[in-house]
Amino acid sequence: MREEDPAIAAEAFPILIKASEILLEGSPRDQGKAVMTGSLYIMYASAFIDGPASFLPDERYLEKKDAADRAAALYRRAFRLLSEAMERRYPGVIEAAVDGRADYSRFNKADVPLLYWTAVSVLAGFGLDPLDFKAARHLGAASAFLARAAELDPGWNKGAIWELYVTYYASMPSYLGGDPAKALDAYDRAVSYSNGGAPSIFVTYATAICVPTDDYDGYKSSLERALAIDPEADPDARLATALAQGRARRLLEGASKYFILPEGENQP
Repeated sequence: MREEDPAIAAEAFPILIKASEILLEGSPRDQGKAVMTGSLYIMYASAFIDGPASFLPDERYLEKKDAADRAAALYRRAFRLLSEAMERRYPGVIEAAVDGRADYSRFNKADVPLLYWTAVSVLAGFGLDPLDFKAARHLGAASAFLARAAELDPGWNKGAIWELYVTYYASMPSYLGGDPAKALDAYDRAVSYSNGGAPSIFVTYATAICVPTDDYDGYKSSLERALAIDPEADPDARLATALAQGRARRLLEGASKYFILPEGENQP
C-alpha cells in the first residue's frame, strides 16, 4: 500500500494474492487470513481490471466485457471465501441474512473487516451486472452487514464504510435503499473520518453524486480537490492516492462524456 507506482503494484498483486492463498491453505480457519485474501481479490479486480476498463471507448466493447467478466469472477471468488469465513464463525448466518432473520448482535468490533469486505464483494459484483441474480440474492445481506459494521466502528479505515455508502445510496433505486439525502450525509461522514485526506472520496462524490445531478461545477471542484492532496501526507496510502488521482485526471479529461461543458472549457 506504500507503493507510489500503480504499474509496479499491478504486477505485484497477483503474487501477493497467491502468497496469501498459500498462507490461508495452511490455516483455513484463520479469519484474518481469509479477509486478507478476499480483500486482495477485490482490490485487484477494482483497481487493475474493472477500473481501467471503464475508460475504454465504446468501440472496444469486447475488451470491456472481458474485463468486466474477469472482475466479476474475482468478486464472486472473494464472496465465496469471505462467506465461508462468516459461516465458520456463525453457522447459518448467510442464509439467515438473506431471509432477514439474522441476529447481527453476534458480530463484534473484530468482525468489522469481515463484514465490510463481504458486503463489498456482493455490491461490486451487482454493480457490474445488476442481472447477476446470485449477487442480487445477497443484496439485503450485504446492506445488513455494512450497517452492522458502521454501528460497531463507524470510523473504521478512515471512513471507508461511509465512502461505500455514498455509492450505495446514490446508485440504488429507492426500493433497494437508495436515498440521495443519505448519500450526501455519508459523504460528509467519509470526509470527516478521513480528515479530508483521502482523494478517493472526492472521486466517488464526483461520479456518484455530481454526474447524476448534472453538477459540472461540483464535479470539477471535487476532482481538483482530489488532485490537490499530497501523496506524502499519508505514506501508508500512497497506492490508493495514486490510483484515485489517476482516475481523477482521466475523469477531468473526459468530462464532456458526462456534461455539456461551459463555453471556453477544454474539450478532451
